[in-house]
Amino acid sequence: MSEQPTGSGEEKKSTVAIRVSPAFKQQLDSVVSLTKMTLNNAGVEALEDWVAKILSDPKVREKAMENLQAEEQALNERRQALQNMLRSDTAASSTEGTSSRSTPRKK
Repeated sequence: MSEQPTGSGEEKKSTVAIRVSPAFKQQLDSVVSLTKMTLNNAGVEALEDWVAKILSDPKVREKAMENLQAEEQALNERRQALQNMLRSDTAASSTEGTSSRSTPRKK
């Protein structure tokens, strides 16, 4: 049984599970046993290489930038909506104190 890092300066890890055929798993185990790598480290290396390859495609990079811009726009819209709500709540609170209403406002 192996222990996972619990902190102390090391970054936390997330688990990613993949399904492969029994024959391919056997092949992976055989190849990994020829190296000093663990199956986990081999998988991380393979995924890092795959991500780098995918991100080297200009079309993928362009799409990623479009997605980032869309997320930023949505975030700015939510921020503006919250600021508007806070301003209107602040304005309502300050006018309630000076209001001549005889009954308290229901919330």
